[in-house]
Formats: sequence, C-alpha cells, structure tokens
Amino acid sequence: MDDRENHMAALRQTGFWGRAAAGCLIMAEETGRILIPHRSEHCQQPNTWGTWGGALDHGETPVDAVLRELSEEAGFHAPVETIPLYVFRHESGFQYHNFLIMTVREFEPAINWETQAFAWTEFGNWPEPAHFGLTALLAHDESLAILEQKALAAAKRP
Repeated sequence: MDDRENHMAALRQTGFWGRAAAGCLIMAEETGRILIPHRSEHCQQPNTWGTWGGALDHGETPVDAVLRELSEEAGFHAPVETIPLYVFRHESGFQYHNFLIMTVREFEPAINWETQAFAWTEFGNWPEPAHFGLTALLAHDESLAILEQKALAAAKRP
C-alpha cells in the first residue's frame, strides 16, 4: 500500500488523515510574530486557522514530515531552529507532533490548495475560528510558555 492508501485507511478507521502527523507554527526572530495558515475549503475542518503540516509518510520522523510539509504548503526551506512542542494523542492511537519553526525574518509563503490565506500575528492575538488542533496546542502551558518566551526575546532585540 502506498502512503495515500495508508492515510485513507487511517482516515476511515480513526477520522484522521494518517496514523501520525506533524505540524508547526513559524516565528520570525526579527519580529517575534507567528505565521499561521487559514485552511482552505478543500481540507478537513475547513475555514479554520491551524498549523502548517500533515501526515507522516512511510519512514518519516515527525521532524522530517514537518519540514517536507513546510516545503509543500508554504514553499519554506530555511528553518533556523526546530523546537518540539505539544504532542496531541487521540484515543485511536493517532498522534500529532507540533513544532515551533524559527526563521530569521518574515516572508510571504507560496501557499498551495490546502491554505486559502495566512497571517503574521503577534503572540496572544490568535485568529478565529481556530482549528481544534491549534486550540489544543495553545492550551498546552509548556508550549505556550515557549512561544511567549521566544516572542519576548525577539521584542528585546535591538
């Protein structure tokens, strides 16, 4: 079975595309602002603000998957740092690995069909409606503290 067939089988069994997935928010070191995608009508949970990401393909680690997804969904290839955040675990066994991807400066992503818009936002100024995964990530105290600490560090730069 190829990756697409495996992801479809997982969707039928668990309600999630794939058995595991990875995604991220992107923060610019220069501004501390966070790049958040707005999901298109062609995705599950359409018209919500979420993370950049998708299912792990066969043999991929969560880091490999998130970097591949960033390339596919945002045309982004230049992370400075990849910081693990909250891992969502569903009773079905599905896991979603969240990361914070640091980049030097803000950029305009080259979006594909999965994203209908994007926004660079200040920490705490989260767009609505949020995808349930983004809501869970932002409710995770340790992950939120990392995001805030990185945003504050950027604000202190000359």
